[in-house]
Amino acid sequence: MNALRAFRDVYNRSYNKRPIVTLCITNCVLGAISDSLAQSITYYDYQKKRKRFPDIMDEQLPENVREHEHLWPPPPVYDPVRTIRFAFYNFCIAPIVGKWYMVLDRYFPMPAAGTALAATRTKDIIAIKRMAVDQAFFAPSSLAVFFTVMGLVETGKWEAVKEKFHDAYKPALVANYTVWPLVQLVNFKLMPLQYRLPFVSTLGILWNAYLSWINSATREEEKVIERQLV
Repeated sequence: MNALRAFRDVYNRSYNKRPIVTLCITNCVLGAISDSLAQSITYYDYQKKRKRFPDIMDEQLPENVREHEHLWPPPPVYDPVRTIRFAFYNFCIAPIVGKWYMVLDRYFPMPAAGTALAATRTKDIIAIKRMAVDQAFFAPSSLAVFFTVMGLVETGKWEAVKEKFHDAYKPALVANYTVWPLVQLVNFKLMPLQYRLPFVSTLGILWNAYLSWINSATREEEKVIERQLV
């Protein structure tokens, strides 16, 4: 408990002095953890079942991606470049997410005073509004940015970006709407501004692992298609 309190105090001091840098570094570290977890599970599953992805992940992939899974090469024990790519993306996206949360605070401010019951009801309504706007606008656009950046960084080709959108965007968006509305509702109601991005990034370790999985799957499919065209 003392360690957590000390970490919180260090984080708060850092955030008060350098909010953007603090968010970037925090999100970068959590992104690296997410991708490392995804790679570890992928490697373990392959060693155990000779499959690149867990069953629950396979079910999320489009049929045209799954049909070539037997042609994908065995996963490496660990791909540090992939982790660096994913962590760097999380580093770069952190200021945008942080600013977005500030915008939501500005347009949907929490009540400063009032009766306890009225304040609670008002907070609930405002949290729902924040969540609704976030999920209607930021969630789909942030996924679009993710697959665009990953496609370009991995291959430098817009064709790869189009393939990712075709194969991965819809499943990822559907998965987002099964997980994040409730998480963001809690986030917007209970978390102070400086903790919101670390909160969602910490709870989102498995979500980011999922994004890493589905992005990796579409990349392997692209490689299979490229080999078939040669």
